[in-house]
Amino acid sequence: MCGIVGYVGQRPAVDVLVRGLRRLEYRGYDSAGVAYFRGAAIEIQKSEGKLENVETLLSKLPAISDARCGIGHTRWATHGKPTTQNAHPHRTGHVVLVHNGIIENYQEIKQDLVKRGHRPVSETDSELFGFLVLEKMDAGRSLAVAVSESFREVTGACSVVVMSEKEPGTVIGVRNGSPLVAAVDPKGGVILASDAQPLLEYTRDVVFLEHGDMVVGDSRGIRFLSLQTGEPIQRATSTLDWSPAALDKQGYDHYMLKEIHEQPAAMVDTLNGLLDRASAESFPLAGQPAVELLKNAKRITIVACGTAWHASLMGKYWLEKWGQIPVSVELASEYRYRDPVVDAGTLVIGVSQSGETADTLAVIQELRKKGIPTLAVTNTRGSTLSREAQATVFTNAGPEIGVAATKTFSVQMLTLLCFAAFLGKQRGKTAEMDQIFAQLIRIPHLLGDYLDEKGTLRKAVRETARKLLLLKGFFFIGRGYCFPLALEAALKLKEIAYVHAEGYAAGELKHGPIAMIDQDIAVIVLAPNDAWREKTFSNLEEVKARGAQVLGVGNPSDESLQRVSHFWIPLPETGLHESLLPFVVTPVIQLLSYEIAVLKGTDIDKPRNLAKSVTVE
Repeated sequence: MCGIVGYVGQRPAVDVLVRGLRRLEYRGYDSAGVAYFRGAAIEIQKSEGKLENVETLLSKLPAISDARCGIGHTRWATHGKPTTQNAHPHRTGHVVLVHNGIIENYQEIKQDLVKRGHRPVSETDSELFGFLVLEKMDAGRSLAVAVSESFREVTGACSVVVMSEKEPGTVIGVRNGSPLVAAVDPKGGVILASDAQPLLEYTRDVVFLEHGDMVVGDSRGIRFLSLQTGEPIQRATSTLDWSPAALDKQGYDHYMLKEIHEQPAAMVDTLNGLLDRASAESFPLAGQPAVELLKNAKRITIVACGTAWHASLMGKYWLEKWGQIPVSVELASEYRYRDPVVDAGTLVIGVSQSGETADTLAVIQELRKKGIPTLAVTNTRGSTLSREAQATVFTNAGPEIGVAATKTFSVQMLTLLCFAAFLGKQRGKTAEMDQIFAQLIRIPHLLGDYLDEKGTLRKAVRETARKLLLLKGFFFIGRGYCFPLALEAALKLKEIAYVHAEGYAAGELKHGPIAMIDQDIAVIVLAPNDAWREKTFSNLEEVKARGAQVLGVGNPSDESLQRVSHFWIPLPETGLHESLLPFVVTPVIQLLSYEIAVLKGTDIDKPRNLAKSVTVE
């Protein structure tokens, strides 16, 4: 969601802020702004729309390179429209702040402030926090004490970074839900941000703040304090293995395209992190707490949102087939507000790319309080989910900048497949798991060849996209392993191309959706040569008879499927076990959405209204 950057030190602060906000654009936003000290006064430049608008304002100002302290923000609108007035930073007298998250009791706070004579000028809940700090500082408190006392009046998951003209050269950050990361600048100074990516240009040694932490950055360096007591606390430094180069496009037109092509490497890195490669066995999960949780589970509940939910649905197929264990897959946003019955022996797995997904995180936190075993699957070291769950398994996909998940989807599936195969071996399926493992470790190489820019896949997808572009809607259908892929394909197309798309289990078409089918609808049939292929083929015939434009995705040797399809994208002839075919179908659905979005001219890496890390409900 919203992005935060704060800096005090020896470098030109505005440059640090703008470069940092660039690194956070992938999170999604609709307005941006920076505030910086010029002498003892704070100046603010902000605008609705993209960060370029703020850079234009800054380019007209003299001497801003002298500023050495400031804060910046990209806003994803929650309270109030995406206007310049509502953009951050907000000023209340001598206090200036940026805020990420939601203040749940903002109505009560606003009423009290208005009664005391304050007049908010924005529609946001964020501005109100500034008035609380202002009152306390005007009553004689220091900035740190005023921030701490003000935060105790606020309910809701949020983070703030604050400055005051009464204490030039000081930046204070508080984390109480929404993530906040801090680091020491090797050249002297302190950098704060809502995630680690803006910091990587300067250092890989970062501190992930805990709930209830306050960080003070000034000329003396960095200090961590308890929000409740104000007493100094110690926080461990984490060294990140991401490189700044990994954050660049490296010649690709978009981050999303780069990340689609990074899937083979992401799978290798994830397998290397998951498995004990010194072992000659198949699926030798490296010794860690997660292994014992899996061994002891009598049933599994997986909670997730969006793309992670689709990966989890795929995992259910493998876990039940090989692990012979009951699995339920739940939308975290629904599950947390039910009264779910969680039996003894249930392991709850939370899957989240960012590790900050508010609904998934809330489920894990609540169930762990009740003594339920919890396991996190996330791509982000130091994330809240990784600290709140009883154990964590990391998907080593590296940074994913494109808002629409691609490589993290693949490695989430891969991780759940490894869980399932490990349990399969525990259930005596050693021979079958040995066969699956021997084929699995070939997939990154196969995918690399399939995705090669000189190969036929990209050309076939691009040509098909041109022919489908003007149709009014898209239906993706599949059975078995291809049902979750159909859901994910429709989501990708909606996310980045802004067209109507639906994913269905192919057998469900006749139960209502087939009424939508006509000559202006594209039906994309995911039908690799698996146990469900014949049934899927029958459903293809049903939609073709009603005039749909059919795109077949299947094995190159499947002449009958190719013959009845208007358009055709062949999968590689791999000889893979059917359970592994999702990994070769996945890049097809991703590239199809990408090419349609390119033709439509949308903002592929930063789709409208979307955020990479959904840190609010």
